[in-house]
Amino acid sequence: MHRVHFRKEDVTVHVPSGTNLRQACIDSGVDPYPALGGVLSCRGKGFCGTCVVGVDDPAALSSPGKRESRYLKRLDSELASHLRLSCQAAVNGDVIVTTNPNKKESWKQHGYYAGPRKPHWERPAQPASPAEASPGEASDAAKKGDETATDPAGNPDVTAS
Repeated sequence: MHRVHFRKEDVTVHVPSGTNLRQACIDSGVDPYPALGGVLSCRGKGFCGTCVVGVDDPAALSSPGKRESRYLKRLDSELASHLRLSCQAAVNGDVIVTTNPNKKESWKQHGYYAGPRKPHWERPAQPASPAEASPGEASDAAKKGDETATDPAGNPDVTAS
């Protein structure tokens, strides 16, 4: 028996080897379709692509067939490596499944559209690393008797006062 965990629904089921992933979804009460409960689906024939799911370990499922390969070729190769049609995949090991995964880079994840950024004065200050300052700057400040002088390691120079 293999463990199939549906991430978004937080449901775990145990299925025998070779079980169809779509059927495991339906039997456990998990809807593999993004909308309308699969009304517009091909009913498991592998033609429509509405039952696409994300998997953490693609090796835990059977290898893609011709229909599934044709569908996955249309997607971005990086994304397609972790996407499968649940109607065409058979469970061969423990797997974590994400129903209704993002199939494209979302415009909401883009920096411009992700929401307002904080003004620079509200962001946490980035401390200047000692490597950015040249060694001459610290010694020049020490010669002038500046209280904020630092040694080459970036530590406050106590001999400057």
